[in-house]
Amino acid sequence: MIQKDTKAAVVLVGVGAALLVAAAVFVPKHALADSGDAAYNTETDYPAENGSEGYERAQTDLLFWYEDNSYQTCFEQAAEDYYAKTQVKVQPVCTDSLDYIGEIYDATMKGGSFPDAYLLGGDCLEEAYLYGLAEENKNKAVYENAVGQALLASSYKDKVYGYPLSFNSCVFVYQNGYFAEEPKSLQAIIDYSDENEPPEHVEFLLEWNVNDPFYDFPFISNSVSFESKEDQSLEVVYEQDLYEQDLLYFEQILASFSIDANTVTRESVIEHFLAGKTLCAIIDTKDLQYLKDYDYSLMQIPNLNESLAARTCATTDLIVVNPFSEKKEIAADFAVFVTSEEARLLKEYAGTYSVFRPQELDTADVLAYESYENAVLAPDSREAKDFWIGLKETIHKYF
Repeated sequence: MIQKDTKAAVVLVGVGAALLVAAAVFVPKHALADSGDAAYNTETDYPAENGSEGYERAQTDLLFWYEDNSYQTCFEQAAEDYYAKTQVKVQPVCTDSLDYIGEIYDATMKGGSFPDAYLLGGDCLEEAYLYGLAEENKNKAVYENAVGQALLASSYKDKVYGYPLSFNSCVFVYQNGYFAEEPKSLQAIIDYSDENEPPEHVEFLLEWNVNDPFYDFPFISNSVSFESKEDQSLEVVYEQDLYEQDLLYFEQILASFSIDANTVTRESVIEHFLAGKTLCAIIDTKDLQYLKDYDYSLMQIPNLNESLAARTCATTDLIVVNPFSEKKEIAADFAVFVTSEEARLLKEYAGTYSVFRPQELDTADVLAYESYENAVLAPDSREAKDFWIGLKETIHKYF
């Protein structure tokens, strides 16, 4: 989110004043259950009598905001389960806003109905920290067994602030029955199609949502890096010769793919692939849920050609506790509960992957986790937003 200048000017003043309010301690209606390691059992079932009926009648104790409505069922179920366990009612609220962090800040400074905890993209953690809206996570030991990038995505200035929930990265899918072997690169796909005519119903050799820089990133991934300077600001470093080679190659191969930037969307890419109109596609790990009953092959993002490598970028969704909450200890307990004990709900209800790797994995699951572990982590810096805007504008010039 790009914060408003007027809000940024009052952050430090507002933070100092509101910290006086945060000193109070909230006592739930019943004592919390022991939150030790034994509590985080992904197979826990809670008594039905403490479920939705009792939850609906109870008075709200905590507010939890989130922006992505794909989590709605997951968070509603988690809130009911938490009530059954603790008799503390958490009310999830889906907030649709163009300035999500700014809205959380405004609501907090007004001191009325503001979130005690909220969902946040890991690449926005710096902004939340600078607004004074991120309480340090004192339960980081819970996440020692989470996948490799989770704690890194939850950290800022060598401290952990987020409670990592789920991740998203890009993978490469292709139709079965056409390629003789797994493609080694995009150039290998083009060369193979030149010598082996694709089926008549195939309209696209490769598709991805070219209007979203998250999916465009692999095409320039080998020539850019994100480095933190001493003052913790971000520097985007380009290897200029390699960057120019990437863009030249990108321009050369576009003719083979025939993508219409005016009509392509994330949804249309999936629809075309399921209809057999698209031979290969770059999609994200969240979209693997739509291919569950489809016969296809999956791999990590292939290189561009023999000399130009490619990697995906990855984002991590976190729960962050609002330090101005009078109930932040309870909010922290809820954050741990949702991200660890209720991790089982994520794939079933939200179609996304928990940062905790389950014991039973199918082929798609294995590739999804490998993709996240090998990805370039989206940086949590305001300067990075300029990079993404610039990448989108650069790619758009070729269509």
